[in-house]
Amino acid sequence: EVDADTPGADAAEFIEIKHTPNTALDGLVVVLFNGSDDKSYNDAIDLDGYSTDANGFFVIGSTGMGTPIEISPGSSGWLQNGPDCVALYQGDATDFPNDTVATQTNLIDAMCYDTNDGDDTALMTALGVTVQYNEDANGSKDTESNQMQVDGSFAALVTTINAENGEVSAITYTSVSDIATLRAGTAGSYYE
Repeated sequence: EVDADTPGADAAEFIEIKHTPNTALDGLVVVLFNGSDDKSYNDAIDLDGYSTDANGFFVIGSTGMGTPIEISPGSSGWLQNGPDCVALYQGDATDFPNDTVATQTNLIDAMCYDTNDGDDTALMTALGVTVQYNEDANGSKDTESNQMQVDGSFAALVTTINAENGEVSAITYTSVSDIATLRAGTAGSYYE
């Protein structure tokens, strides 16, 4: 789960990793990539010495959020609003100094996101990503985050830090044969 745009000065941003409970994260590093130049920004976040909690979560958050790793949000947040990407690599922070060009070497996973920005296809291609997810897809960027779904895609849903991600609800349609039956339907229901 990635929440790059939060109310006000973006002082409650976070990245959440979900894996097997109590799994050591040694040898892993989170790298942030800027869509303006397709290079890394801020310091890479080394996960040596950390592990997922009893529920399988590990969160990197803004100062004061009570997460294992806290990063100062400064005046406008530590995660840019996009188009940008978050990547998890096997390696160390020293392997990714600021302005490192995006690469798929030792890449475990990456997620590209935005808040109503055009796709950064060059950065997506560099990381082997085919979709850039809009945190503001529902017009609620301050209260929603991009959350991984069962199929591996992401959806903008109400933030669920340290909890299971929400799931997009399937819409159920009722088939009707004519306009009179449709007019007799229930407001708020879906018809085909």
